[in-house]
Amino acid sequence: MMDQPSPADIPSRDAGALPLAALPAPAQQAVAAYRARLAGAPDGGASPEAPIIVAWAPGRANLIGEHTDYNLGWVLPVALDRVVAVAGRPTATPDLRLFSVHHQQAARYPIPADLANAEVDQSLPFWARYIQGVWRELAALDALPRPTQARGASAAFAGNVPVGGGLSSSAALEVAAATFAEALGAPALPPMTMAQLCQRAEQRSVGVRVGIMDQAASCLGRADQALLLDCRSLDYEYVPFHLPEITLAVYDTRVPHTLATSGYNERRSQCEQAVALLAPIVQRETPGRVVESLRDVTPTDLARHGAALPDIPLRRARHIVSENARVLAAVAALRAGDAATLGALIYASHASLRDDYAVSCAELDAVVEIARTVPGVVGARMMGAGFGGNVLALVCRAALPALEARLADAPFGDGWRRHAPAWM
Repeated sequence: MMDQPSPADIPSRDAGALPLAALPAPAQQAVAAYRARLAGAPDGGASPEAPIIVAWAPGRANLIGEHTDYNLGWVLPVALDRVVAVAGRPTATPDLRLFSVHHQQAARYPIPADLANAEVDQSLPFWARYIQGVWRELAALDALPRPTQARGASAAFAGNVPVGGGLSSSAALEVAAATFAEALGAPALPPMTMAQLCQRAEQRSVGVRVGIMDQAASCLGRADQALLLDCRSLDYEYVPFHLPEITLAVYDTRVPHTLATSGYNERRSQCEQAVALLAPIVQRETPGRVVESLRDVTPTDLARHGAALPDIPLRRARHIVSENARVLAAVAALRAGDAATLGALIYASHASLRDDYAVSCAELDAVVEIARTVPGVVGARMMGAGFGGNVLALVCRAALPALEARLADAPFGDGWRRHAPAWM
């Protein structure tokens, strides 16, 4: 857990006026980029003396519950001490003038009169489409700042959430943009409403049918708490993360992935195929029973009727059904302070993602197996959509140097990153 407060412990909502040095490092970088790249633009915006508005939102690590969110199951994420930040001012002109520190790239989006029904602007850089999507979804809810407050905005974005690493940099970007809009004068939205808005923005702007987990974790994360989220009802509860001498560590394989190219939509379609085949069988056997997603399928159902499925949909269903069970077992283990059981569940999750969901890769598998050989590593698994990105490890603090040394010899560069299970 965190030994001392991180700069990111300062909330991005209602923080009032803060000195620059009190902001998280990415927020300071965003302020510097805004001043250098955008503040002097002739956009009819605020005067140079006007306050610069800053917002930020965290990435997340998912303890367990991978690919279960879009199957309406359970997930157990924690927010990270890594954030995406935005700094800027309102403008009197109806456009978004944007700059990304990570991509060292500028973008401009003229805001149309009928923004709520606007198509995705394919000429925008990929990262800017997320922001356009957030603005469009705010317009659809009539939740943009009033024209007298801001007809548009100029803003710079910076972050230290690894891009393409399975730590939800895209969700952090979306939530930071939505929080920035709120600071410009947009109506305050409940956290789950903001999460759903940002989920729709990603689905519609970049064509990835994401579930709700990433955005919910970014909006709802709390210090020293995991978030148990029911992705069907959207009910949630906080589960204390108190395992003495145990911490979370994340290893970056430096193998990037993007949801749009990682087979994500294909896996979702395969799950839907499994439901379409299983539902009539189960409902004939038990009249009145509803099977709308793999959330409604039990291990007994699969044992009895799995032979009716082609091999690939069966494997996908087996992962989701077993992973939902592992999430609930992990919650029980956390509440009991049982690190060994939690670690075993994490290892089992990786095996299922590798063998049944087929979203791992050689580098992810190698890191998990290396971690398994280090005394004091309690559990490890790939995290995120897969095909690259990060490995999450549950580790005794005293074992961290040995794990770092062992992984330093792995052929994946010096990508070791540690994250406390969090804050906000």
